[in-house]
Amino acid sequence: MADGYRDRYERTEASALPESYFLDESDPDVLVLRRQDGTFVAAFSAQGASREGIVEAAKEDYYAALISEQIRGGNEDRDPTSTRG
Repeated sequence: MADGYRDRYERTEASALPESYFLDESDPDVLVLRRQDGTFVAAFSAQGASREGIVEAAKEDYYAALISEQIRGGNEDRDPTSTRG
């Protein structure tokens, strides 16, 4: 991605992601979606990544974590993507 495009993409993407997720762009060729605690969620080609695809991956991970937490009988008020108790 061109630097100007990447800057606009980052600002747009950051506002669209659920609060407990962020994009790790330490590799210029790969965007890595991570939970707030750094846990890997998904990786995307920096050239072919779409905002919709990244947001969808975050939502899917969040809901999977939420369901898993409910099955285990966790606290409904706690963010299921957090590793803290």
